[in-house]
Amino acid sequence: MKKIEKVRLELSDWLYNAGIVGLCKIFDTSDVNYKADDNYIEFDETALENFEEKYFKYFIDKYISFTSWYKIVKFEDKLIRFDENEVDERYVKDLNEQIEYMKSKLKSASYKSAYQIIDDKEIDLLKEEKKLKKVSKTKKQSIKDILPKIKKQNEVIGGIIKYLKKDNVKKIILGKNVIYDIITKFWSDVSFLHKNSSKNDMYLEYKKYFLDNMINYLKSKKDNFKYSCFSCDRLISNLSKPNSYDLTWINKMGVDMSRKTSHFWNFYGDIFICPICNLVYSCIPAGFTVIRDKGIFINQNSDINTLIKVNNTAIDNNTSFQELEEKTYFAIVDNLNQSQIERAEKEIDNIQIVKLDSSNSTRPYTFNIMSKKKLRIIKNNKKLLRGLVNVSVKIGRKNGRDIYINLYTEVINRLYDDKKLFDLISKLFYLNLDDKFKKLWNLKTIIKINDSYIGGIMGRGIYYKEIDQIQQIGFDLRKAYKEKNAENKINGISYRLLNALKTKNSSKFMETLFNAYMYLNKAIPVKFIDVLKDEDKFQTIGYSFLLGLQGEIGKLDFDKEKECSDNE
Repeated sequence: MKKIEKVRLELSDWLYNAGIVGLCKIFDTSDVNYKADDNYIEFDETALENFEEKYFKYFIDKYISFTSWYKIVKFEDKLIRFDENEVDERYVKDLNEQIEYMKSKLKSASYKSAYQIIDDKEIDLLKEEKKLKKVSKTKKQSIKDILPKIKKQNEVIGGIIKYLKKDNVKKIILGKNVIYDIITKFWSDVSFLHKNSSKNDMYLEYKKYFLDNMINYLKSKKDNFKYSCFSCDRLISNLSKPNSYDLTWINKMGVDMSRKTSHFWNFYGDIFICPICNLVYSCIPAGFTVIRDKGIFINQNSDINTLIKVNNTAIDNNTSFQELEEKTYFAIVDNLNQSQIERAEKEIDNIQIVKLDSSNSTRPYTFNIMSKKKLRIIKNNKKLLRGLVNVSVKIGRKNGRDIYINLYTEVINRLYDDKKLFDLISKLFYLNLDDKFKKLWNLKTIIKINDSYIGGIMGRGIYYKEIDQIQQIGFDLRKAYKEKNAENKINGISYRLLNALKTKNSSKFMETLFNAYMYLNKAIPVKFIDVLKDEDKFQTIGYSFLLGLQGEIGKLDFDKEKECSDNE
C-alpha cells in the first residue's frame, strides 16, 4: 500500500509565517483539509494534488476586481444596456476611455506573452486591438451622425470580451494579471518569473519548480543527508537545486550564495532551504493582503487560527489602503477578548505589523510592534479612528502637484512610533487659520485620541468631558467677541495662542488669554490655571480651547462628531 506522507509546518519568523498563512488561505479557498494547532499546521501530501491550480485560483478569486481583465470585461454591462436613443456625450467619453485602456493592455508585454500560451486561436487579439479606434465628433456632427462608428466599436469590443471570457483564455490572462499585480511584489527570477520562462504556461512552471521537487523530496530517503534546512531544520542532501534552494528569489531578503559568500564565516553560507520551505515561501504573497503597491501582514504568534483570521481581510477594488489597515487592526482587536487583552505584556507584544510598499525599491518592508497599551488605545478609540479613515487633507504643493495626507494614517503611524499627536494637531490648526482646513470635528477627534494615548501610555490624560467643556469656553469667548463686533480680532488671538502652544510656552499662552478676556472685562476661567504645571495637559486644554474659538458652529460640531462615532 502506498504510504501517504504528512507535512508539518511550525510557526517561525514573520516571513515564514506569511508563507504558512498564505498556504492555509490557498487551502481554504479550495476546501482542502489540514490540521491547525496552536503553533503548527499539518496536512497530507494529497492536499498538494493540483496545487498549482489552487495557487492561482486563490489570487484570481481574491483580486479579480483589481485586474485589467476585469476592467475590460465589465464594459460588457454597458454593451448589454446599449440603447442608441440614449447615447450621449458621456457614453462617447466612456467608450473612448475604454478603447484607450484596452489598446494599452492588449498590446502590453504581459498580454503578448499570454497569447503564446493560449491554445485557443479563434481570434488574434493583436489584430483586434488595431481595429479599436476612438470615436471622434466634429462640432457640426450630432451623436446620430457618429452612431455607426459607435456601433462598430461596440461590436469589436464585444467580440474581444467574448473571447476573453472563454475559460481557457480567462485562466491564462488572469494568471498573468495576478503574477504582475501581486506575486512579483514579493518574489522573482524563478519558475514562471524566470526570464526564460515568461512565455511558458505559468501553471506548469509553478508545478515543475515548486511542487514536483517538493513531492520528490517527501518520497526520498534521508538517512545519508548531512545538511539542514535553514528554516525548518529538515535534512537536505546537498546545497544545490533541486535538493535545496537559496533565498535570493525573495525580493530584498536573500543573499546570492553563488556570488557573495563574504558575509559568512569562513566564506561558507548556510542559508539554504529544503523543497518544502521553498514552496512555503512561494505562498508569501497569499499571506499578505495587497492593494495596488501596498500590502500588510499581521504577525500575531498567539496561535495559527488567529494568525489566519486577522490576515483574511475582505477587499474590493474600491478599498483604499487606509481602509485595509483599519479593517486589519480592528480585526486584531475583535479577535482578542478582554481577558486576552489583560494577559501578560510579553504575549501581546508578539503582534508585529509588517507593511509592504513595493514602490520603495530600497526598503519595501517596514515593521511596527503593537504593544498591549497600543492595542488598548486602538480598542478604546475604535469609533473615533474609524471616522478618520477616508479623511484626506491637502497640506501644500510640490513640483506642481498637490500633496495630501490621510488623517487615519498620520494618527496610526504616530501611535505605533510612540509619538504624541500634538505636531499633527498644530499643523491642522495652522491650515484651519489659513482657511485650508474646515473639518474641526476631525481635529477634536484627534485631540481625544491623543489624550487617550497620553492617559493610556503615561497616565496623564484628562477626561473627554473636560475637553468638551474647554471647547465650549472657547466657543463662548468667540461669541462674546462677535457680540462686541470684534470678530476680526479672533484670528490674531488664535495665531498667538497657537504659536504659544507649538513652542509649549505656557506663559505666552496665558498672557494672550489674559489680554483676550481683559478686552471683554471678564475673568479668565480657573480651569487654565490648574493645568499650567503639566505640559501635556496644557497643550490638550489649549488646543481644545482653540477648537471652540475657531468654531463658530461649535455646538453643531459636537453633534457631527457624535453622529460620526455612532454610525458604524
